[in-house]
Amino acid sequence: MISKELLLIPGKNKISIININEYEIIRIIDVLNSGKIIGVYMLNDNILFTGDSNGIIIEWKIEEDNLIIISQKENAHSGQINTLINIGDGHIASGSNDELIKIW
Repeated sequence: MISKELLLIPGKNKISIININEYEIIRIIDVLNSGKIIGVYMLNDNILFTGDSNGIIIEWKIEEDNLIIISQKENAHSGQINTLINIGDGHIASGSNDELIKIW
């Protein structure tokens, strides 16, 4: 189960998951992606979404320390994706430098 104590830090070709109460890195996951990961949202223990500098949103399945692409939204935005949030009912919202908020 996802804990509110987790901090997800996106970076170039990786995402670090840190337990902020224990001050420890839980895992570092390699991300094979063409753009720098800017926004990241973890839906549950096995699924996360990334938004990158190229305006692409990818839904990933976490398997150990690797990610497998479930779906990919090319050209989700015309600018880098800065944030991804859960808005309920199975939908996420994305915000971008293109000054748009989109619901998925």
